[in-house]
Amino acid sequence: MESFPFQTEYQITLSDYRKASYYGLFLRYRRPLQILFAVLIGAGLYCLGGLLGLGQINIFVPLLAGAYLVWGLLLFAGAEKVIRTYLRQDDCLIGCTYSVLLDKKQIRLQIPERKIDVFLPIAKLAFVFETSFAFLLYTSAQDVYILPVRALSDDQRKLLRENLRKALPQRFSTRFS
Repeated sequence: MESFPFQTEYQITLSDYRKASYYGLFLRYRRPLQILFAVLIGAGLYCLGGLLGLGQINIFVPLLAGAYLVWGLLLFAGAEKVIRTYLRQDDCLIGCTYSVLLDKKQIRLQIPERKIDVFLPIAKLAFVFETSFAFLLYTSAQDVYILPVRALSDDQRKLLRENLRKALPQRFSTRFS
């Protein structure tokens, strides 16, 4: 069984960044997106029932579904625009080598190509989300670092999860036990 401290090196891919961006998008717009999907499914079933002769279709329902669909497409197009804009920036971190040293009480994240050296107590992290693909380490509301699970062994991942659960009881979220 692994123990602290441990170190890992990895590179963030466009896929990692895109998944993290969409995860954040779904967190920010969780309720409106739930409504979007419910309206689209409900309108689809309503129109299907109308086409099968179960009643007459009220034109308002497909128009409402269309408006929600346009909003959803604009939301996702905006996310893609943000991703493309980030890729063109000089300080883009995609493809850079990250070095992370994790201790029971602190984290040190280095990106030598960008002269980034973040060293802080784990208790000072703003928030941490564990997803199926990464740990999203928020050092502030605006700054997030991605620690892909592929960079950790299973034991390291379990150890980190338990440590974060204890150190950040209200600021750590995971769907894993």
